[in-house]
Amino acid sequence: MRHRPFFFHRDHLLIVLGAFLLLGILSFVTFKVSFLNPVAKSLKAYSISDLYFEIQHFGKTPRESDAIAVVDVTDLADREELALLLERIASCQPACMGIDVIFEGLKADSVGNERLREVAGMIRDNSVFACKLVDYVSDSARFTSAVRSFFAEEESVQEGYVNLVNNLDNLPIRDLSLERKSRSGPVTSFPAAVVERFSGQDLGYKKKDFLINYRTVSFRVISPDDIEEQADFLENKIVLVGTVHEESDMHASPLGKMPGVMIQAYSVDTLLGKHLRAVPRVWIWVLAFILSYLFQVTVEWVVMTTGKNRSKATSTFLRESRIMPGILLSLWSIVLTYFSYVLFMRGGTCLDIALILAMFALTLESRKLYRSSVIALATRHKNKFLQNSIYVQ
Repeated sequence: MRHRPFFFHRDHLLIVLGAFLLLGILSFVTFKVSFLNPVAKSLKAYSISDLYFEIQHFGKTPRESDAIAVVDVTDLADREELALLLERIASCQPACMGIDVIFEGLKADSVGNERLREVAGMIRDNSVFACKLVDYVSDSARFTSAVRSFFAEEESVQEGYVNLVNNLDNLPIRDLSLERKSRSGPVTSFPAAVVERFSGQDLGYKKKDFLINYRTVSFRVISPDDIEEQADFLENKIVLVGTVHEESDMHASPLGKMPGVMIQAYSVDTLLGKHLRAVPRVWIWVLAFILSYLFQVTVEWVVMTTGKNRSKATSTFLRESRIMPGILLSLWSIVLTYFSYVLFMRGGTCLDIALILAMFALTLESRKLYRSSVIALATRHKNKFLQNSIYVQ
């Protein structure tokens, strides 16, 4: 401490580096040791944005979207009825239709098959049909096959994949993918294809993934019986057709269980201009290092300051109980959480602070280990490195 400024003392740097080492060890053990897999899954299932969305929706009545409507086809299984429904929706002159139903293979009802094929050809110029990418090969980072509607190739309809990110792990759906690789080339996601068809423009950023903005908006759900009654509302809207009450199409989301078509609706709403910016992971690591260093300096300065006056009972209590680092951890965590909340609500930017909060806690543990090690070694060895430590009196 005599040879360099307190703020830039090497002890602070070594303690923070030790915290990163502890984080690496804990991460390896948690994610690589088989019996700890449930812990790893629990960590993956958590995101600070989930909490913010819940706060955003708590006690509020969502505003109804003026751009997107949903037609529920849960109770329709007959293809001829579905074909008629699509024709009725088209007659309401929506700006774009997104059919979140895959009509896989031919059924015994040949009339229904043919009618559905005809209607698909009639509405293809302003419609997007769902498909599903399958058989992912991790080595080449691409899908080798797809499940498509039986008429897709013959009628040359526009398709978009409805695969949901992290769906295989049953984690909350937070991310919106815009493009994935397949054997035949890049494939556009369902919400991206809908927005491109609606706007008539290429989105231009297909290689990126987005956070879905589950903002306080609702989407009017219309039953097949009410199509004509809602004709004025459907005009010039994006109309998504899918199942709202089918249990097999329910997925976890930050707002609880939600049908796939509603997740697609929020995805479309996000791409229409309600983007959430996620702070890149590399910058979170940089921020974690900087803030952890500042946190360590603050802890050391406060501990040294409160311990100077040995005649006061308060100073003695704080020094002997060693609770001050814990108090500072709580204060720093509260301030960081509030800052990230304001950034999310007002700036539309999601800063995932889980790593930073973990680093604060691990910095305290690293400090304990480093401090005790230096003090123990200094009693035996009188070298310059140990004697220059802030912990050696």
